Amino acid sequence: MTARHVQAVLGSLATAVLASQYVPSVVALGQWGPVRVLPGELCRWQGPRFPGRVALTFDDGPDPEGTPRVLDALDELGLRATFFVLGARARDRPDLVHEVAARGHQLATHGDEHAHHLWRSPAWVHRDLEHARDTMTALGHPPRWFRPAYGQATGATIVLARAMGMRTVLWSASGREWASSDPLAVVGHVARRLRPGAVVLLHDSDRFGPDGMWRAVLDALPLVAAELQRRQLSTVTMDELVC
Repeated sequence: MTARHVQAVLGSLATAVLASQYVPSVVALGQWGPVRVLPGELCRWQGPRFPGRVALTFDDGPDPEGTPRVLDALDELGLRATFFVLGARARDRPDLVHEVAARGHQLATHGDEHAHHLWRSPAWVHRDLEHARDTMTALGHPPRWFRPAYGQATGATIVLARAMGMRTVLWSASGREWASSDPLAVVGHVARRLRPGAVVLLHDSDRFGPDGMWRAVLDALPLVAAELQRRQLSTVTMDELVC
């Protein structure tokens, strides 16, 4: 094999390594098809289409303003949810973490910091996941599910999360409350992709988005509940959706 051939092979290997790290992140950001073919054990977009089941999920808490109000609304509407909490915020407000569980909802992790994975090294991703997992475990709620910030699931994200006993989940429907604070717009975005097995993304905090995000969700929740009832859909936790 000539030096030119060796260089070409090495170049191909380097390209493959970079692709395995960064391509999942790019397609996740765009909600494109290629990531959807990954095995559900590695990265999940929705659950099995069991009749009548969807998962409501909330990101970015616990939040001292938004989380208690969202919990009260879920109680009033008879809805159950899964909360993807940040490790750094959970350490600041462990009381809210315990309150989520006490209200009958599932706890999952959103990582330790709310940071993009696209330009982070695998070592950084490992530390972030490890800190988040250890925080939730110390609080008595070891996470089984992980959602990366901004939906950026790099190759390292997916592999490392699975090695730590966590399954990566993104979403199939979103309220997009970061784009509009109008509750009618929020429920409209959700309704367009609301079907059995859906994983619905909402937020109980506006720390990482425009002011008023969680308030838009709070106002939209009764409308979401009405739409669920109209379609004869019930809300379950991630564990119950993916049995």
